[in-house]
Amino acid sequence: MGWFGKKRDPQDANEVLRRYNEAEAARLDGVRQGSGSAASSSTAAAPVTVTASASTAEFEVEDVFTITGRGQVATGHVIRGVIRVGDRVAVVRSGSSVAETAITGIEMFRAHATEVTTGAMAGLLLQDKVDITRGDVIRAAASA
Repeated sequence: MGWFGKKRDPQDANEVLRRYNEAEAARLDGVRQGSGSAASSSTAAAPVTVTASASTAEFEVEDVFTITGRGQVATGHVIRGVIRVGDRVAVVRSGSSVAETAITGIEMFRAHATEVTTGAMAGLLLQDKVDITRGDVIRAAASA
């Protein structure tokens, strides 16, 4: 409004989340189509199904913190595959395994989940306190 106008109303959290999800979906569509942005294609392409290899699911760690009374949480996004509560996982740094633990909980956008799939951002609650840092990969064996 101006220097002396009234302060803008704070944005609704659901609206912010909706806009973020739309932007993330557009970015992922652009990645699937092989370009940096989704606006490069004027025709609608058929949906691309991304499948995990038979051996692993991978989660790239962006941040790690501890919740008192709950345990260690790693936040990030799934690179490929499906990670489920109860999966045994290995923490991989520079190509070698540095620790092993299990997933005891998954949370996505303040909602509990039982699994997380390729491209989704989530927080993974780990069973044990392990040496894990930003850039590590959490690798789980495929579950059938």
